[in-house]
Amino acid sequence: MVIEIVDFDDAYRDHRNAVVSLHYSAWGGLDDLTAALRARRAGFPFAPYLGVYAREDEALLSAAFVSHYPLTTPQGPETAAGIELLMTRPDATRRGLAGQLLQEVHRRERSAGRRISLLCTGRSNLAHELYLKLGYQDIFCPRAALRYIDRPRSRSSPAIRVRRAGTRDAPALARVHRRANAGALGFTRRESRSFRTRFLSGAVAVRNLLLAERQGRPAGYATLEPHSSWSRAAEVIAPTSEVRGALMAALERRSVGRWLAFGGDWFSGDDDPERIRCTPLLPSYAVMMACPLVPELRRRNLHRWLRSGGRPFACQLLDMF
Repeated sequence: MVIEIVDFDDAYRDHRNAVVSLHYSAWGGLDDLTAALRARRAGFPFAPYLGVYAREDEALLSAAFVSHYPLTTPQGPETAAGIELLMTRPDATRRGLAGQLLQEVHRRERSAGRRISLLCTGRSNLAHELYLKLGYQDIFCPRAALRYIDRPRSRSSPAIRVRRAGTRDAPALARVHRRANAGALGFTRRESRSFRTRFLSGAVAVRNLLLAERQGRPAGYATLEPHSSWSRAAEVIAPTSEVRGALMAALERRSVGRWLAFGGDWFSGDDDPERIRCTPLLPSYAVMMACPLVPELRRRNLHRWLRSGGRPFACQLLDMF
């Protein structure tokens, strides 16, 4: 049989049952497809074709979804392609389908002027080796830290008020994120639309986002996902020690009697008191990879390039798609 590559809209129109079946068989549910369709309606920056499918006769065997992310490189701001979802039906693995789809995505994105393709995976995943063979390089691995909260220990400044954020706060959250990452490389720009579509699609529950304010002005924020015996602060943007203390106090109050996990490089340095109070920071399972799509970048070490000039690489966990 000949493998054809078709766009999402064509596949969904002509083979809707096959689309749904592929997502269910590959992921064990339909949350990913539902969230993607909801995010697309809300304006999430997917590629115009949304995704591509590998079709054999009338069967859909593999799929890749693609989005566009603003990225600040040493050569200035540009837009990178992001591989949101990559899946293959269990009975169609080891046929090179994922590689074919990625090469098709690379071709399309290169033709549209994109120079870099990004994706996230696990270091121990078999797919990690495939991505390396296709030219991807590891560029970022978040670090994890844990602390058991027996009682709140951090002190909050009376000048800082922490409240739950709402959808209306999306523009303010984008401004805080942009100011905190000024002068860095990587994911320094996150538009208010990006926050809003994350809320509307369900990717981030707005009730799990805390906003720190000074005299009514947004000064920092933190996410907090509660679980039965632990909570995770996936992203904390705290530009000053005063804001950091206020957010930490709020996170601790909501996590008493549970483990509190931190999932990103938000600490200000190795001597940061909040870091010292946690267990040692360790590399996490996840890794972000980048593939150069143009000849001028293929000989570069992208990890070093995206940190050139002594500038840090900005990547919080909400940037890991």
